Amino acid sequence: MTTTIEWAQTHGVCIEATVPFKEQVGEPCPRSVEEIAIRSIILHTVAAVGYRVDSKCLVDWLKDQQIWDYVSPLEKTWFTAKEMTNEERRRLGWRIEAEWTLLWSISKVQSLGLPTQTCNTATLVDDIMPKLDDPIATFIASAKLRSSSALWVEDNRVYNLHCYARQAFKSNTVPDDLIYDVLVQRHYAFEWLHSRDEWDDIRLDT
Repeated sequence: MTTTIEWAQTHGVCIEATVPFKEQVGEPCPRSVEEIAIRSIILHTVAAVGYRVDSKCLVDWLKDQQIWDYVSPLEKTWFTAKEMTNEERRRLGWRIEAEWTLLWSISKVQSLGLPTQTCNTATLVDDIMPKLDDPIATFIASAKLRSSSALWVEDNRVYNLHCYARQAFKSNTVPDDLIYDVLVQRHYAFEWLHSRDEWDDIRLDT
């Protein structure tokens, strides 16, 4: 079985840690840097629910920081669920990869690269995200939105990889080291970034 690098190269997809760009491409991102930073915090807490962190503590923090209203309707049902299956928790845990993508978009993460490894959770928890019960103002103020060109070329890479991955599933030629859940979460994050749709309403067309 080929590696993801070899597979991506056969499709003409960039394999660099960060996709290079030379000129302005794509429309400006419709999301504000504050909006993206808040959504990344919410995804951080959603993933925490998947990892069995006390949801009441998470909700209290979000409310204290006055961003509970930014939590999507579906996410609110997860925060208040009395019971959750292991599969449901697993799905919530993967939201950390969408969070990582949004953190990249606001310059909190250096690069994304190919979807062959999960995000660095130690760095995420210890060095990037505000701690539970801490104020979020400094985190939001320090966020810096990447250029439209940088966002669009990375978005394009993720979209193309997802298209090719779906084709590869049909022919059973998906590279062994490609982590499909990482790719899906990245695609979801970029679709939200470049639309005005609500988080729950995002659809991944390939």
